[in-house]
This record gives sequence, C-alpha cells and structure tokens, in this order.
Amino acid sequence: MSRNKFKKKGKLSLFLNKRISKPRFIYYNFLCKNIVRDKGCFIIPHRKAILDLHPTSRIYLHGKDLEVGFNQLHGSNSETHIRLDKDAVWNCNNGGLLFYNTVVEIKPGAVFDSGFFSANGGSVIIADKHIVFGEDVMIGRNVIVYDSDFHQLCDVKGEPSNPPQTVVIGDHVWLTNNIMVLKGVTIGRDSVVAAQTVVNKDMPEHSIIAGKSSGTVIKDTVHWDRKRCIRN
Repeated sequence: MSRNKFKKKGKLSLFLNKRISKPRFIYYNFLCKNIVRDKGCFIIPHRKAILDLHPTSRIYLHGKDLEVGFNQLHGSNSETHIRLDKDAVWNCNNGGLLFYNTVVEIKPGAVFDSGFFSANGGSVIIADKHIVFGEDVMIGRNVIVYDSDFHQLCDVKGEPSNPPQTVVIGDHVWLTNNIMVLKGVTIGRDSVVAAQTVVNKDMPEHSIIAGKSSGTVIKDTVHWDRKRCIRN
C-alpha cells in the first residue's frame, strides 16, 4: 500500500492489510519512545520490517509516513532492516518508502537527514557521521551509500588517516542501480547516476554521471586496523 493510498483510506484500513504488522504499527506509533512523530504521520511496518533501536536513539518523523518493507514479494522472507545505535538520530522529513531487503543503519552518534526518498531492494545506507538526502531522492536496486570506511587506515606513524566525511545527495537525484557513493561526496540536484558507477568525488547539478572504477595502487604506505574510524 502506497503513501497516497494510506493517506486516502486512513489508518484504520491498515488492519485490513495482511502485510502490515498490526502489533508493530501500534507499538512504533503509540508506545515506542524512540520515535517522535508529527500528528497524522506514521511508521508503517510490513511484516518483515525489523527495527533495532538503541534506547538513546531517535527517529523524528515529520510531514508524511515512512513505510518499511514495502512491495514485499508474496511468500518471500526478505527483511527490511533499520538499526540506530547509541545516540543515533534520523531526521525523517516527508517520510519515505523502504522496499523489501533494504538496510538503513546509523552508527553511534551519527545523523541521517532525509527528505522524501525511496530505496529499492538490496540497497544499503550506513551513516557513521552524517548523511543528507534532499527531497525526492530515488534509489534503485543494490545501491550503497557510505560516509565512512568504517575501519581505520593508519599512516607510517600509526595515526588514523581516514575519518568519516559527510555525504550530501541533492534534491531530485536518481541513483539507478549497482552504484556506490563514497564518503565526502556531494551530488548536485536534478542529477542521474548511471548503473555500475562508483561516485568518489563531488558532482555538479543537472548531471548524468557514469563511470566505472578499476583497481589501481594509489598509496603504498598505509596499514589498516579493525578499530572504528575516528571522527574529526
């Protein structure tokens, strides 16, 4: 059931939809302290939607509904995952559509600011510092958006050299499929990123962005560590 149908029919129609988890709908919208929502907008959890929320994390839902696990295939067990760690914040403005088999993860103390967006199956969004989506962002299948390497690279002195960097995706950007957006990138509004593209630098507005990345030695003096990246 789409956002528009939900708005038109009202929340009571959810109890006629077998794909919506009724107990979770009640819990997340009326009992869960982690979710702070405007009157009249709701989190709509489908049966395979998994929300793992640390007690100090918050989702601030403004304007419209956030539908989680949308468009599930009949008989499929594919889950949709939302995880917020300690002190993580998701400012969800105008809601969104998370299709089946998508992941949104916000690491401790990190922030995800989003306008309305849709994310199709297999896509993964993980914020370790700060990710920003503008209004009307469309994400296809198997798209990855990271603002961090998540594990340390150290220089010859053993000092961490790869802190997380904010990612900004502008209004009305279409990330088609099999795309990777790396840390520190800004993609200008009204742009399209073609399939199989690795975005590792800023892109201007109104662009069609395409290009594959091949393995090349760019530095030969680093060491890596399983420790988390350190923010600036």
